[in-house]
Amino acid sequence: MPLAISLDELLRYTGAERTRWRRWFESHPEAIDAPVQLGGRFPTVGKLIDHIFLVERRHLQRLAGVPLAEATGLTGSNAPPLFDYGSSVRRELEALAGELDPDVAEELRTLHVRDRDWFVTTRKLLFHILLHDIRHWAQIALAVRLAGFDPPGDHDLFFSSALR
Repeated sequence: MPLAISLDELLRYTGAERTRWRRWFESHPEAIDAPVQLGGRFPTVGKLIDHIFLVERRHLQRLAGVPLAEATGLTGSNAPPLFDYGSSVRRELEALAGELDPDVAEELRTLHVRDRDWFVTTRKLLFHILLHDIRHWAQIALAVRLAGFDPPGDHDLFFSSALR
């Protein structure tokens, strides 16, 4: 029997997770500077959150065929503007998904990413955006734990009301 999870369900799940994290960072603003990858691309939790939101924007720009943003323009050290940016990008994703014709979603497109052409459907890229989000929030949960904070709540899909 084939089982499936819908884009809408993953959008609800990841949206609820972002809301949970936003509220948590409002109560723990110092955690935004928790280390993630010292000396690496994402040295702090805030820089990793910035990356999550920028990648989402860039993939939406790829789908729209417009020039790609190089940066969010944020420092990654202040949670409220970072989450405001992420919310605006997420609204764009939800609008695109809501208007997307299912046949168009299955058409192959060529996207240039990391100096290489990739052949993907819009459907695959949208699911990738959400899985990219989920994967990095798990890294953030570990980073804040290692920095001595208790991350917010139960993050597993099991505990989510996004699916039955």
